Amino acid sequence: MKFYLWLSLFLLPLIGVGQYSNLDSLRTVLETAKTDSAKMVNLYWINRYYRDAKEYNKALETSYDLLSLAEKGKDQKKITWGKRVVGTNLSFLEGKEEYIKYIESYIQTLKTKDTADIAILYEDIGAQLTREENYSEALKYYFKAAHYYQLMDNTLWITKRISSTYSSLNDEANASKYNLKFIEIAKKDSNYLALGSGYLAEGYLNLMLIKHETSYKYSQKAVDLYLNILKEPKSGNLGVVYGNIADVYIYYYKNYPDSILIINPSFKNLKDIKKGMLDTAEYYIDKSYEIAKGNNKNLFYIYYGYGDLYYYQGKIKASEKEFLKCYELAKENEGMLFDQKKVSEQLYKVYKKLNDEDKALRYYEEFVALRDTFFSQDKQREVGKQEAKFEFEKEKAKEEAQRAKQKAIEDAKLEQEKAVAREQEKNQRIITYAIAIGLILISAFTILILKRLKVARAQQVLIQSQKKTIEKNRNQMLESIEYSKNIQQRIFPTLEEVKRLLPNSFLYFRPKDVVSGDFYWAHRKGNKTFFSVADCTGHGVPGAFMTLISLNLINSIILEKGIDSTDTILERLHVKLKERLTSSEEEQMKHGLDIAMCAYDHDTNELEYSGLHNPIYIINKENELREIKGDNLFLGISSNFDVTKHIIKIQPGDSVYMSTDGFPDQKGGEKGKKYYYSRLRNSIRSVNTKPVNERRLMLDQKFVAWKGELEQIDDVCIMGVSF
Repeated sequence: MKFYLWLSLFLLPLIGVGQYSNLDSLRTVLETAKTDSAKMVNLYWINRYYRDAKEYNKALETSYDLLSLAEKGKDQKKITWGKRVVGTNLSFLEGKEEYIKYIESYIQTLKTKDTADIAILYEDIGAQLTREENYSEALKYYFKAAHYYQLMDNTLWITKRISSTYSSLNDEANASKYNLKFIEIAKKDSNYLALGSGYLAEGYLNLMLIKHETSYKYSQKAVDLYLNILKEPKSGNLGVVYGNIADVYIYYYKNYPDSILIINPSFKNLKDIKKGMLDTAEYYIDKSYEIAKGNNKNLFYIYYGYGDLYYYQGKIKASEKEFLKCYELAKENEGMLFDQKKVSEQLYKVYKKLNDEDKALRYYEEFVALRDTFFSQDKQREVGKQEAKFEFEKEKAKEEAQRAKQKAIEDAKLEQEKAVAREQEKNQRIITYAIAIGLILISAFTILILKRLKVARAQQVLIQSQKKTIEKNRNQMLESIEYSKNIQQRIFPTLEEVKRLLPNSFLYFRPKDVVSGDFYWAHRKGNKTFFSVADCTGHGVPGAFMTLISLNLINSIILEKGIDSTDTILERLHVKLKERLTSSEEEQMKHGLDIAMCAYDHDTNELEYSGLHNPIYIINKENELREIKGDNLFLGISSNFDVTKHIIKIQPGDSVYMSTDGFPDQKGGEKGKKYYYSRLRNSIRSVNTKPVNERRLMLDQKFVAWKGELEQIDDVCIMGVSF
């Protein structure tokens, strides 16, 4: 490493020579140079001259002269330098494959003492692949380099490279994982410049991972470090950090305004929260602009932040102006297609707000085209990500496994030679008197083997028979469950039927198993449309049987008996279930049913609701939510069964939501806790502002994000109807 430090210090004063001297003057200096080291430096700049002029053959020839001088002096560090220069020229002339083959071939000649050279060479290959945007291949070589840097306890910057490469693959989770390692190393080394860049990157990565509280925490750490430790109030990195903080405030304003108290408890009420969040976002965007102006990439995000801010402040024309600045920057600079997609979507929303249909359509079509392009790229990168799952320990384990394998081969060979020698000695000693005994033993051994073979064949036949029986039983069970699913689907109303009866509605239905213990139901009778969501105790096959019984009884009560009042329907259902199910109280508790039953009168615009444990949520056009709870009674069990009927006057713009307990009971998040009903109510309010046909997908995204890698614990069913 000392050699590379010396080399960088030696070359710095000569950068001017490389950039501004002509070829003749460089050759003159070469001819007058008195030492091989001085000649090597001049050959390097002649090589750079030819490379910059795209005369790659001459550059390669010059680099071979440099390498010859290095090999003449037998200085391993200088030889490695020469190999790197030759390899770079090969990459221009013969492509990536030949360059990698050349460098890897040289690495094979190096010894354990050349750890620093090996690390730098592998890192060189990774950097070359990164420049070609072949990030998954680059990761392989960065991890190889990391192994050797780890041997020198010098992994700070290679860890940063790995984190940045995962970020280029849009794999923010792994990027954050290695960035946190980078932060820990920087802390241990008291490298505050590195620590500042680590905090900045963690703030951004958590924005991308939709972990805004964590993003805010690391961004504030970065601000404190740049202002109080590094004393750099005008650092360009600090400008980026301020932009990240502004994004956090705007996100909470758009999605969960009351949750901003988590990071800023100074706001007192909802009015303060909404105004304060936008004012605070504007304050940080202004600070970011003061520091970061002049850099096109930074300016793009500053203008984008202003555009977003003005949009939510209702200053639509001002928002248009800022987003158009973003659009021009993205169009003018290569590598900003993703940013162009983002701003095209925002301009579509702005012109839609301004009722300029032509411009709205133009930017929407551009957004869709760019989105489809990135969708295809993301699919390819997903393949790359799967190929890039390497760890430092895996590389080390691989090498240890190879050494262990070689040792095992050598030990086995030695043991085999010893065994042969012992056997020969033994044979020489007993050969004269053991022939007869040997024949007897061979005969007995043969008989024993034949018997064992006979037993083994019988056991094999038995095992095959048992295997066939198990497979047959398993297939029969799977066929039965699949058949049960088909029966259940035929009894449930189809989604098309629900849409026909309730045109402005959606259904989010996610069973835990093949068949479900939750069910939904809708029916029109006269001037009333009935709709219901219910949760039978348990899930899978037992729950599915309860759904069939319950649906059959509900259809019988309404269609055959002519009952059309929600409270009477549930009371009749109680009686019927009590008749159908066992009289044992312990057994009855196993067959519970929670249900929300609604009936909408199209003539009077009144909604009837009766429920057992399952509430309904009514949201008006101002997005204010009201919860109406069901009765604490148990179908088929409670003795005094008097169901309440609620009558609600429905206004235009009102929406009604009903849900089983599968969504709020789902465990997930960072601490593996339940989602709970309070968070469900907030989620319903947030999706209620979107078109009906988008709400189901938004709820599914929230559910999947919360669940993460944990198992789904129950069936999920949510129905929403807008009037």
